[in-house]
Amino acid sequence: MAIQHELSWSASRAGTFVSCPRKYYLDYYGSWLGWQQGGDPARRQAWLLKKMTRMPMLAGQIVHEAIEAWFITKREGGPQPSRQEFIATAVGALREHYQVSKQGKWRRRPAKMCHLAEHHYQEERIDEASGAAATYGTRYKERIIASLESFLDMPELAPVREADPSTWLACEDMTTFDFEGTKVFAVPDFAYRAEDGSVHIWDWKTGSPRKADEFQLQVYAGYARDKWGADPDKVIGFDAYLPTREVVRVEPGAAGLDGAFERIAESLAEMKSLHFNADFEDGDPQAFPQIEPGFECSSCNYRELCDRV
Repeated sequence: MAIQHELSWSASRAGTFVSCPRKYYLDYYGSWLGWQQGGDPARRQAWLLKKMTRMPMLAGQIVHEAIEAWFITKREGGPQPSRQEFIATAVGALREHYQVSKQGKWRRRPAKMCHLAEHHYQEERIDEASGAAATYGTRYKERIIASLESFLDMPELAPVREADPSTWLACEDMTTFDFEGTKVFAVPDFAYRAEDGSVHIWDWKTGSPRKADEFQLQVYAGYARDKWGADPDKVIGFDAYLPTREVVRVEPGAAGLDGAFERIAESLAEMKSLHFNADFEDGDPQAFPQIEPGFECSSCNYRELCDRV
């Protein structure tokens, strides 16, 4: 059955809608069906740009995948890799993805293989002759190492590492729940039920704290109530900023959950006012205006479509 275009909601989608309407349009409408060979060239171009990533996101992805693999090994009862192997595998993945992008191998499978925007736009930070690329790459290598060492060592994470698999509720699972007839996506990095019956939800962070992080945990608490029957007053969220070893605890409670769902309802209403079925029409890009040129544009995948290279 063919994938059908539909309106869904996630915290990241809502954030894009607010930060840059034009990027939102290209992410969810202008690039739709761009994976089809021989399709509309404009959609194909937008889709290829959408599939790109950047080194900060790539490093975060690798950390998430390494931790997920650690949990899978524990669930299956296999021997965990040594500390050195655990970290070396992740650092090796960073190097491999970088080379796939640099050498253009991503063209074989653009939906699955790494294509860095830094390479696409020939940014100075990945210039090898000047040594900038080595400095830039080292920054993210060190971020990966610091993040994984934190996961293994932080005493605050001991209950997470020691949780019995029988208590686990989620581990990087792509899931949804229904909100007023619309799918809401929730992907908790890790969740388990503690001995006192409370639900603990963890989000691994490899960047700096953002205001939206707490809201993300509130959304996960809503998912916990809907899917796991959790009492909102017994759901505790944790943002673990691994490179700096900082943990932020969030206890939304019933009142916080109500506030989060009010925000979702408001966000959805705004999205619905501009929604159209991209299976059958292109819509009006001007209804999704560009923002003023600024810092956000400097790292946007769609720079060439906005003449802001």
